[in-house]
Parts: sequence; structure tokens; C-alpha cells
Amino acid sequence: MNAPPRLPDGHAWASGLDHAQALLTDATVPLLATGERDRDERIAAVLADYGPAAGPLPRPARACARVVSTGDDPRLGRLAATALGRPHHHYPTLTQALADPGPGGGSVLLTADPAHLTIAALLPALDTWTRHGTRLGLLTGRDTPATVFLLAKILAASTPDGASALIDGTTGRSRRLHRPGAPRLTTADAISSPWRTLLIDAHGSAAHAHLGTAVLCGLPGDAERTTHTGHLVPGGCTPTRCKTAPSSGITVHHPHDLHAEVLGLYICNAITLGPDEQYPTTVNLALDAVDGHPAAVFGLLRGDADTTSADPHAAADLLRTGADLGTVTMDANRRAAERGLTGGAAILIGDPDHQPHPVHSDRPAPRTSHPRPLAAPSPERDREIVDWTQRTAEAALFEAALGDSLAHRPDPGLDQCLRSMGEARSGAQTLLRRAGPTGILDHEELERLAHQWAEHALGLLTRTRGGAFGRQLTALRATHRILRTTPASPCPHCTMPLTAEHLTSVLGPRDRITVTCPRCGPAHNHPAGQPPLTVHAPTAVHPGRPFTLTVDGPEHGLLAVHLRPRSSRSGSYAHTTAALAPEPLTVDLDVPTDLVPELDRLWLVHADRFRLALHQRRVPVLPAGCNPDSSTRTS
Repeated sequence: MNAPPRLPDGHAWASGLDHAQALLTDATVPLLATGERDRDERIAAVLADYGPAAGPLPRPARACARVVSTGDDPRLGRLAATALGRPHHHYPTLTQALADPGPGGGSVLLTADPAHLTIAALLPALDTWTRHGTRLGLLTGRDTPATVFLLAKILAASTPDGASALIDGTTGRSRRLHRPGAPRLTTADAISSPWRTLLIDAHGSAAHAHLGTAVLCGLPGDAERTTHTGHLVPGGCTPTRCKTAPSSGITVHHPHDLHAEVLGLYICNAITLGPDEQYPTTVNLALDAVDGHPAAVFGLLRGDADTTSADPHAAADLLRTGADLGTVTMDANRRAAERGLTGGAAILIGDPDHQPHPVHSDRPAPRTSHPRPLAAPSPERDREIVDWTQRTAEAALFEAALGDSLAHRPDPGLDQCLRSMGEARSGAQTLLRRAGPTGILDHEELERLAHQWAEHALGLLTRTRGGAFGRQLTALRATHRILRTTPASPCPHCTMPLTAEHLTSVLGPRDRITVTCPRCGPAHNHPAGQPPLTVHAPTAVHPGRPFTLTVDGPEHGLLAVHLRPRSSRSGSYAHTTAALAPEPLTVDLDVPTDLVPELDRLWLVHADRFRLALHQRRVPVLPAGCNPDSSTRTS
């Protein structure tokens, strides 16, 4: 047998999983030879393209992320856990793993043989971990060498530059994403060009996708074979001929040849891993992609997902905010749930914590060659990391939902604020990842980034006139559904009965409470467990006279106060932003003299550590000459 090809520096062929573990301990990324010359050469070429592993090996321990393995042999899970610096939990079966789902939040990288990852097994896994707010990814492959190869790609550094593209097989068109004015992209160019993220929206199956003048065929080797016996399939696919495209005008391509770090497959049943779930041969889109360049593959787990052309765009927009792949997959399942589909529709093969796109930055995060001093772990510190991690994840979802509104109502001011918010939040997430459970948590820098995020989140209220408050309210509940509805005290302005809604989300953000008046609109929107803003304000606005109000409750963060007309197209005529402290805050707004007598709005938005709370009430503008009313109203 010929020796396998030479690997790039920092990588080495291992003789087995035990040897692989030993190599990893020596800070070398291990690979297992497949015994197939073409596959081994492809492994070497792909790793040379990725470059060395990012950061030290093995990785330092991390909070809120763990590796779960199932089956008879725990070594593959142990290898992944060691490499990624995560705790490892092994169970004989997936059912036993789901009976012990672990703490809520964070992520799980599930390591298992694909034969055990049938849809019957994966739907309960998605449901269980999603209900716990845990992002799920799979570490698997056609065989053990393929799985170890996937782990090596996960460990590799992302390229500093990378664009995204979408191949729409339903229309035969392809496009670059988030690159306005870019030259036209043909499907042939999209297939052959390198991408950070490549999304494919097409008709097809677990084995094939139809891309207009091309077909994507999941053939892994020299010929299509049966999964159990390895027998040739008569008339089956070959490297140059696909059985679904006998016409000479159709070009044949294979997922393992796609030069993309992240591959999204919006194709019915694209992620089908059990050998007998579809046509029982070796032709498989997802497993063939794992055997090639992609370090992550996410896509549809079932055939009734009923996605639209908006779904891949939503994923691309969320990735652009710096969201990790686990969050993107959870959002795809949320969208499916809104269409009435229960149990999940999409799943990820790859690391759920991987963020393929730095937010609006072409430079990789700075690296340090000196290890941070270690701090003793403590329950209080773990709770802090979990809380900050959840808050930044919620912020990413909020930003993505705000970004969705730009597709319908473009607004340069809002777009710029979103860019700045994303940069601040991404910086905080980088700090949290670096800290892990034993490193130093830089509280001062986290607070600075949270303050920066808050400034831009509140700044958009003055930088755009396109219904900024309405956009925020819509984005805050975009990932939530109504858990229960209860009556609340009457509206202080119109005395109509108020309605309180308790909102919850399968994606993990904290539940929210909204209070609404059927006439005056939203009154409160705040995280559950956090008291609403208590506002003592005049009952009316008088042109040319100061409007003074007092706010009780929150002791930290920034508060924006706005007086504005009812129309969302008109800007605020009096506003300010102030820092909160333990004592009550008094705010004086200078009211102009040329106001139209109308029923206006008083808005307050509280931003604290990547979370928002809103308060709104109606205040009439009294005509000039009316006697001032010095009374105040509390709500």
C-alpha cells in the first residue's frame, strides 16, 4: 500500500484513534488515512488551503459548550472534546443522552455514527436541546477518517476574507450576497469559485440537487454502490455521469469539490444520514460535502419543511451579523415552526459555536502569543459567563431581526447603527470565548462594549425616521411566541383594559413581557423577571414649556427619552439620553413652541448589557394659551 500524501505543517497521519489522541496532546492535528488515494490527496489539499489550526492545541476549556458522544466507542468524542477544550459526556445510546440533556443554554457537539443519526433519532434530539436553549451540531462523517477530517477543518483558521453566494436552482440564477453592484454571477462561476458561505436553494433529494444547467451529485467515489454490501448499482452514478441528468447539456458537480467553508443546503431531505432512510446507496449530498472542503454543512432534515426563497436570505443575513452556526440553524427551525412545522426542520453538521463571518470587518481577531493567567473557577463566575453569553446571543437575534426590516424599508441610518452594534456585540462574544471557564473575564471591557452597543441601539432612534420604535418592538418579539395572555390594569390614558402577554422562545432568549392597549398601542416590553420602567410624567405637553419626568427602577444602563408625534415618519421633537444610577432619574425635555395640538407619544427605551426594555404612553399636546396642568401620572 502506498504511503499517504504529505500533510501541511501542524498535521500528521495517525495510525488510529489512540495515536490521534497522543498526537493532539503534542499539539499536532491528527488525521486518519482512508486507504483511498484520491480521498487522502483531497484531505491534504483542503488542509493546505485552510492553513494551520487557529490557536493553541488542545484548546483551553470553554464554558457552556460540551461534546456528547454515543455508541460503543467513546474515543472519537474524547478526541473532539480534547481538541476543542470542552467537557465530554459519553452515553451508550442517544436516548440515554437525551435523558440527561445537561444545563440549559450553550451548545452540544454530538458525535455519533451516521447510522445512528436517523431522522427518528434527530427530531427528539433537536426538540430536547432546543427546549433547553442549547444549540446543536453534529460531528459525523461517512466513516471515522471523514469525521476526524471534519474535526481538523473545525480547528483550522478561517480565511481573513470571504464572500457569500446563493445558487438558486429553482430559477437557474446565482448571485453574490451583500455585495450590491457586484458583477453578474453565473451558476458555473458560483460552483467553481471559493466562498466563505455558499447557500444552495434547489429541488432535489438527499442524493442530488438540480441547479438548472447543472446537477449536484453526492457520489463519493468511482461508482454508486449499495450502502450495506458495496455492490455496484446498475445504471448508477459515475464521476462523469449522473443518473438524474442523462442529457449531455447538464454538467455534473460533486459537493466534495465545492470550495466553501460553510455550505447551506435548502434542499428537501438534504441532511439524511441513516443509510436506509432514502435510496440505500452511497450517493449522499451531506456526507460527500463533509468529505470535501466544507467545515460545516447545514440544511433541511425533512421533506415537508416548505421553505421559501426568503429562508436562505434570512440565514445569510443572520450570518452577516456574526451569528454562530448553531443560532442560524435554530432560527431556521423557528421559521419552520411559524409555518406550523413541529419538531425541527434543519440541522447542522459542524461546530454550533463557529462564527464564519466576522461582523463588518475584514481583519481577523487579534491573537496573543502569551497565555492568560488562570483564575480559579467559581459558580458565581460561571453564572456571569452564562448570563453574558445569553445576552449577546439575544442581541445577535435582535440585530438580525432589525436587519430583516431593511429588506422592506431600506434605511442608511439604521444600517450604519446595525453595523456598529454588531461590531460591539461580536467583540464581547470574542472576549467570552477567550475567557472560558478558567481564564480572566475582562469585566471592564465587557461593560465598555455593552455601553457602546447601547449607544448605537438608542442612537438609531434619532438616526432614522422610518418607524424606529416600531422596528425595535417587532425585532424584540421576532423570535418569540405567546405563551399565555392575562388581563392587566386599565390604560392610564384611555382607561381601556390592557392585555399582558408572556412571550417565550425556543431559541433560548429570555422570555419577555409585553403590555398593550387596544387603542394606545404598546405600553411595556421588557425581559421577564425585570420590572418595567416606572415613569412619573406630566399628563400633557405644553408648547414652549419644559416637560419634566422622573424614572424609578433600573439602576444601570442608558435611558433614551423621546417626545414625538404619532406618525412614524416624523422625528422626535424633544429627546435626550442619560445614564442611570441607583437614585431616581429626573429628565427635563425642552419642548418647542410650534407643535400641532395632537395626541403624541412619550417613548422611553432602556438599554442595559445587550438587552432592551421599552415604555410608551400617549400624551396630548395642549394648544398654546391653555393653562398648564402641573399634575403627573405614574405608569
